[in-house]
Amino acid sequence: MQPWLIILLIVVFFGLIALIAFLIRKYSKVFVTDEKEKKSEEEIAKEEVDRVLEDVVDEETVQQMQEYQQSSSKEEELKAQEEEELGEDAPIMTSSDEK
Repeated sequence: MQPWLIILLIVVFFGLIALIAFLIRKYSKVFVTDEKEKKSEEEIAKEEVDRVLEDVVDEETVQQMQEYQQSSSKEEELKAQEEEELGEDAPIMTSSDEK
């Protein structure tokens, strides 16, 4: 047999396999999905987080978490006030802006 004929037969063989796989996937009920089942990425992420995380049941731990959140929010407010006083929120002027 000639080499080009062997190559052509191999390409046709794999083409038929690909066509059969495509048709099975398209028309088989196993692979058909309903539009109702599609969820947004946010819903999927929320479900995954809810699945992984557990609620805190220990009262002492809950109190410590609340204290930490309050202290961290106070620290952020103080930091924001300091930045305002120092003028760090002001836009930076470049030499091209001065013209």
